[in-house]
Amino acid sequence: MLRHFSRKSLALLMLLLSFFLFVTQAKTLLLDDSDDSSHLCVYVGDTVTIKLASNPSTGYSWGQPEGIAHLQLLSAQPEQGPADRVGAPGFQIFSFKATEAGESTLSLNYIRPFEKNTPAVKTFLVTLTIEPRPFIANNPAAKP
Repeated sequence: MLRHFSRKSLALLMLLLSFFLFVTQAKTLLLDDSDDSSHLCVYVGDTVTIKLASNPSTGYSWGQPEGIAHLQLLSAQPEQGPADRVGAPGFQIFSFKATEAGESTLSLNYIRPFEKNTPAVKTFLVTLTIEPRPFIANNPAAKP
């Protein structure tokens, strides 16, 4: 009986170990103004965080994201800039999670929300190709 239990335990341990060795971990991709008009590839489960310069004291802000197919908006937050004074420019940070394979063209418009029917003064655009997460050996010595 003990020998039978021990073989089952060993088999279960090997199964769990192989699962952890062959599943890659989700990553976070950080984007900023310099990534405008880029085409990038990410995996399902990865997070894409976009940090864009903003100055809400002028009435302008980055509007709601458009074209977020295959993505889930996790957060949209303001961040104070390096200068600690009223009216100083800062940032808006948007985080998305890739939820399924496909292509998404993500668009953010820098607008004054109270000025209806006025074109954006800036647009940030990025195309994401989202691929299924591969199963590969997790080797810390391997270089990407």
